[in-house]
Amino acid sequence: MKPLILATLISSVLVSACSSSEQHQPQIDPKKYQVQDLVTLQQRFELLNQQLAKDYQAFKQNNNIAFSDQSVLDVNQLDTLNLHAVSRTSLKPVKLAYCEMMNRYFVEMYQLGHQNPKFIGQVKLPDAQGEDLSKNFADSAQFYDFILNRYTSYRQAQEIMGLGCNLKAALN
Repeated sequence: MKPLILATLISSVLVSACSSSEQHQPQIDPKKYQVQDLVTLQQRFELLNQQLAKDYQAFKQNNNIAFSDQSVLDVNQLDTLNLHAVSRTSLKPVKLAYCEMMNRYFVEMYQLGHQNPKFIGQVKLPDAQGEDLSKNFADSAQFYDFILNRYTSYRQAQEIMGLGCNLKAALN
């Protein structure tokens, strides 16, 4: 009887381990992001930035104790994102909510550029002069490097709060 119970226990652990490791990411509909011209793409980027500004300010107001600085995030200067980081002493759910908000923004940004290869090279992004946006939006690895190492201080913001946001997984 003991071997049967042990075998049942082991098989149920294996089944649950296998099923929990599967990721159920929603499928991305390219049509949602594709545009007909450069002007529309530029407007979509601007709307995305406006939405981030609103979401970020609402997040800061709802979690004001998690921030040492209550100034408004300038979405045209994401290289200052580290100045608006969640503090290291904040609760983990607040940090995770911050990661979710920022990763969602960057995934939307990536999809907008990636799904419009004809126009992305001509888009004007704040503080991205001299960048080859066609190359940066060509695939998720290039975009990840662009966001973390050249366009924003998202990496530093994560270091300040003491929690990685796993943008790489969010982009895939």
